[in-house]
Amino acid sequence: MTPISVFGITSLPDIAFSNVVTNLSTTSPLKKEEPAERKALGKDETGKWDFFTRRLLNISIRAAFSSSDVIGSVAREGFRECGAAASFRLPGEWYSLSNWGIGLRLMTSLGALYTDKDTGLVLTIIPLIAFGSKDGRFTLDMGAGGALLSRSDFGKQDFGRHVQFALTAGFGVPIYKQLGAGYRFVHYSDASVYGPDTTGADLHMLELIYRF
Repeated sequence: MTPISVFGITSLPDIAFSNVVTNLSTTSPLKKEEPAERKALGKDETGKWDFFTRRLLNISIRAAFSSSDVIGSVAREGFRECGAAASFRLPGEWYSLSNWGIGLRLMTSLGALYTDKDTGLVLTIIPLIAFGSKDGRFTLDMGAGGALLSRSDFGKQDFGRHVQFALTAGFGVPIYKQLGAGYRFVHYSDASVYGPDTTGADLHMLELIYRF
């Protein structure tokens, strides 16, 4: 290939220049990750971290009713709640070869807590210890965590402050493929931190569960 000289400066033809650019692009250290490399780094095909999809165990919708009895007291109002929840696997699992054992979970929920006259939002974050099958089809769990209420007074009943303790226990069983059903007990109270005149609430919940 004959170089072209312009004003005493020798330049390569266009085809040679394009070959150089092509070679540089194929050897550049800035090339994009391949899908296999993304998976090795814990990313999905879009390059986003898939931590939540790998840790997410199930989601559920729930509806609750309440009696007038509360742990350690008597409720002044009848509470009900409806909402949604999600459970995540936490590090720390002990399962046998039959896939039955103990695992740690984190349950989060958001719902509406209401009486006949007043309604508020409630957000909970509760670590759990779960007994049952590793795939989550059969579970029995219990735990203690916190709840955040959008209001602290409901009619005649005063929770004291917006931040409350939350205790829970429940179980779940499969009903069809990925769907399951469950029962959950939840107790909200301040454990008398805000004074002796505050009262909590006990809720008995029915859950419809979708397992991943």
